[in-house]
Amino acid sequence: MTSPGDIVRQLSEVQDHLNALPDDAFAERWKLRVRQDELREQAREFSYARYDDKFDDELLDELRALREQMKWIEKQRIDLVVQAGSGGISNMGNLGGVAINKGIDDAQGLPQIKAKIGQIKGVLSDRGVTIPVPD
Repeated sequence: MTSPGDIVRQLSEVQDHLNALPDDAFAERWKLRVRQDELREQAREFSYARYDDKFDDELLDELRALREQMKWIEKQRIDLVVQAGSGGISNMGNLGGVAINKGIDDAQGLPQIKAKIGQIKGVLSDRGVTIPVPD
């Protein structure tokens, strides 16, 4: 059986091959894209499998907690509108603020949290569970 690590390695190899292909290698590119889609589907199955042994209520609790964590991280961001209105940030500074906000998000793990939220919502949806709207 293929492990998650094997899938990641194979995805990386496929991407390396895609990057190395000349622009006119349409047939080879298409085959590699098909393989990439297959590997991504396998990775998706692995990510969903880790939730198989959890009850719906546990997943809903985890979803609520992750949403709260996401809201807390988003409150740490610089409010670019307020900063621009007060004359504190110029257009160049605004771009810097966007970069700072992205750094905050990345440092706090926001992309991973959003990915987990998506996975849990996918599992719950597949189970036919109504997903509550965030507060």
